[in-house]
Amino acid sequence: MSTQNIRSGILKAVIAGIAGLMAMAATPALAHGPEDGHAHAIPPWQDASPWPDRIVATLTADPAHAIAVTWRTDASAPNAQAQIARATPDARFDQFAETYMALSEPLDLTQVPNAGSLFAITDNAGLEPVVYHSVTFTDLEPNTLYAYRVRGAENVWSEWFQIRTAPTDGPVSFIYLGDAQNGILTHWARTVRQAYATAPHAGFILHAGDLVDRGSRDFEWAQWFRAVGFIHAMVPAAPVAGNHEYFRVGLPEAEAQRLLSILWRPQWTLPQTPALQANLQETVYEVRYTRDLHIFVLDTQGPDLEAQAAWLNTRLQASDARWRVVSFHHPVFSSGRDRDDVRRREILLPVLRANNVDLVLQGHDHTYARGALAPQTPQRTAEVGTEGGIGPMFVNSVSGAKMYNWRENRWDDYADEGVTLDRLAENTQFYQVIDIDGPRLTYRAFTADGQLYDAFMMEKDAAGARRLLQGPVSTMGERRFENTFPYPGTDGLNN
Repeated sequence: MSTQNIRSGILKAVIAGIAGLMAMAATPALAHGPEDGHAHAIPPWQDASPWPDRIVATLTADPAHAIAVTWRTDASAPNAQAQIARATPDARFDQFAETYMALSEPLDLTQVPNAGSLFAITDNAGLEPVVYHSVTFTDLEPNTLYAYRVRGAENVWSEWFQIRTAPTDGPVSFIYLGDAQNGILTHWARTVRQAYATAPHAGFILHAGDLVDRGSRDFEWAQWFRAVGFIHAMVPAAPVAGNHEYFRVGLPEAEAQRLLSILWRPQWTLPQTPALQANLQETVYEVRYTRDLHIFVLDTQGPDLEAQAAWLNTRLQASDARWRVVSFHHPVFSSGRDRDDVRRREILLPVLRANNVDLVLQGHDHTYARGALAPQTPQRTAEVGTEGGIGPMFVNSVSGAKMYNWRENRWDDYADEGVTLDRLAENTQFYQVIDIDGPRLTYRAFTADGQLYDAFMMEKDAAGARRLLQGPVSTMGERRFENTFPYPGTDGLNN
């Protein structure tokens, strides 16, 4: 993990002299107050203490043999530990726990260093420094249930959490969520909790960017972790950086830079990507989850998208996994109002198409859309004497309460690319459950109240050709603003 709080007395003096100017560079809101500017007491679930909180497991590059865990304390716990043991029916399974020393990283939430200066983050005004701790449990057995706990100050331990390592092969499931972003605790909590209730066996949860609205505002991350609760201590997260995980720093605005949230790298422990530059570490990564499933994550708000695409192309070509899933935040085929991005499509689509990626999971557009490309060449299907098949399948989804109107063209502008539109929705929160069992992939999209809105089943033969066995399937009609509950917007939801 990177060290992000390096500062000197000289820089502190500079900041003290230009505090008023620095306030112009940050979002004008309090860390612990509503958007109308009236301060409230820091809620107890935001304030750091000697007790470990915000405990989250994340995928490692080898999740069958290693689990990464990150947590937070206040500055009274500069050093921390974690313990892990194989979970058994025995009451005192903990007798055989192995102790790990944590990597601990202090973090000043109120300022960020950039280009030799310190910039104030007024969103976090008044918050005390915190410490993020992390361990990676290694040499674990595949598909095995373990119990672990983490420590803050001396003798201040969390409860024991149970977590299962990935299998090397066999059936797997995972949950995919689009933008949480607004109304995180008030409105998004029901979605992520219903997703867990639907698929408690899921191996991980993939968040396709914009997990919060203001990426360096600690109050919103406090909401995010409270909404998820114990779930991410037991089901690893695979977070994707979105545009709202970045924030503007610089004066004047025309010269502002977008920087990754000061909280991103401290609060996750994610795989490294040595082939890419330092400022893409832990936002661009890959996870070979099983023999059949390979996950690739890009940072479409981050720097040098061309280098990311080249890396992705190389890694896809090297992968022998049956199913390859790519996730990033900004959609290749936009579905929300006027958000089409030709440049990103020109960079990414050739790589996805040339490597015949199976699923592309995205967010950003605050609508629901699913459709596939036609295959580049006709593919023989398992049905003797027929031709057909499909190319990569694209999904845009949203799990939070911020909603946009659908694009007027309904993907007509993309006709030359050969992409279909199989299912769409507005004004609806979704979660998706994806099951993979050998040559068969089943995709289901549910509304936040657990109703099935979209589903398909896909099969891949030994030559890599895909065909739909079933789809789309739904228990609901098409949801649009015109036939759903009135939508007043998101004012006040981030309070």
